[in-house]
Amino acid sequence: MLRVRKRWWSPVVIALSLALSVGTLSVSAATPDYQSAGDEATKILSEYLKIDTTVPPGNEQKGAEYLASVLKKDGIESQILETAPGRACVYARLKGNGKKKAIVLLNHIDVVPANAADWKHPPFCGEIHDGELWGRGALDMKGMGIIQLEAMLLLKRSGISLDRDIIFLGTPDEEVGGIYGAGWMKKNHPELLKDAEFLINEGFSIEADDSGKAKYWGVNFAEKGALWLELTAKGQAGHASMPLTDSATNRLVRALYKIEKAGPNFKVLPPVEEYFKNVSKVENGELQSTYANIAESVKDPSKLKLIMSDVLKSSMLRNTMSLTVMKAGYKTNVIPGEATAQLDCRILPGYTKDEVIDWVKKTIEEPNIDIKVLEWEQAQPSNIDTELYKSIKEVAAEEAPGIPVVPVLVPWFTDSHWFRELGITAYGFEPVETDRVHMATMHGVDERIPVKGLQDGVRRMHKILEKSAGSK
Repeated sequence: MLRVRKRWWSPVVIALSLALSVGTLSVSAATPDYQSAGDEATKILSEYLKIDTTVPPGNEQKGAEYLASVLKKDGIESQILETAPGRACVYARLKGNGKKKAIVLLNHIDVVPANAADWKHPPFCGEIHDGELWGRGALDMKGMGIIQLEAMLLLKRSGISLDRDIIFLGTPDEEVGGIYGAGWMKKNHPELLKDAEFLINEGFSIEADDSGKAKYWGVNFAEKGALWLELTAKGQAGHASMPLTDSATNRLVRALYKIEKAGPNFKVLPPVEEYFKNVSKVENGELQSTYANIAESVKDPSKLKLIMSDVLKSSMLRNTMSLTVMKAGYKTNVIPGEATAQLDCRILPGYTKDEVIDWVKKTIEEPNIDIKVLEWEQAQPSNIDTELYKSIKEVAAEEAPGIPVVPVLVPWFTDSHWFRELGITAYGFEPVETDRVHMATMHGVDERIPVKGLQDGVRRMHKILEKSAGSK
């Protein structure tokens, strides 16, 4: 009798044991240990921040080799692609089944200069003080690079089936234009990215109030074009004791004054209108009503001061021109025969450089002032009706119910434009709450990232990738 029962139950017990084992593995894969992953990311970023990759000169190859070494520990092989002496990209790929096109995790290795004497803690210390990890690049953008890397490691360890390859790409030279980084990659190795559909890069974050509470998740879907112009006026030189009304300096000053007084010339693009409508929900008073109907508000002169009080948001509504360089003269008592000024113009999508130059010519009414183009980078917007964008919204709904996800047009330039030119849909999104104080440390002093923010970012990025790349 016992023998019969043993024969009857043994297969069942074995089957149940296998089922429980499979079930346990499945749950483990679906619910990674985010706390351990966050701790690991903190340690990796601490080491990464200690590597000085200031540009110039760069020395980003050291950073690329470090990232490659971290990936290798989890069995992800990388390529180090030298772009110039001491400078390199790191490229790695986590393979999926190929049912869908790849997602690129783009980040730049270089950082802007930092004067240690101005910092509370050394800019390359990688130390934690008061719950924050300090170092140049903590926010811009070594922190984001490690969030991406750790999320990729979590996908690898989970063994989850992926419909898309995940490509990790760290580049040099972003802070000075990207010619020896993303631009080099586009020119020399476009085949490594030919199967990519999406790209996630820096660009915007989760905007937070002064208490650190999230107001909205901002996803950069487009960047302004960068048009740098040089205006040159020539005239009669002379002795400063006998003023010349039509001197080169006077003519140039009059032209610049006309540009400055021309007004903002608002143009509300449909995605930007959606942005303001969503942002209005987290504002109060007059600002709320102004943003809720921004297309009409920009026509109301009484609302101009309020709209322009936020330099970031107002920049999404217009082309901007900033006077950055002026050159004239060599001696106080000599009227120079030539004067130049350089303008950094940031242009909304849809405008051409010729349209902007024509506007400048009509505005200054100075046919004898020469206008030269120093640089022109035209940015194209990315579609927001995509699987990846929807995945970001889904994760936001889980992580922060009621907090909107909004498309953002940023006034600055990132490396995303190189890859949009290859037909890749690129978004700039850093899944970390960032308030005004921390935002000011980027390219400033005392740059740091809250450890909790870094760890939350890893969890959110992993969830976004899992939703958008995981097999359905």
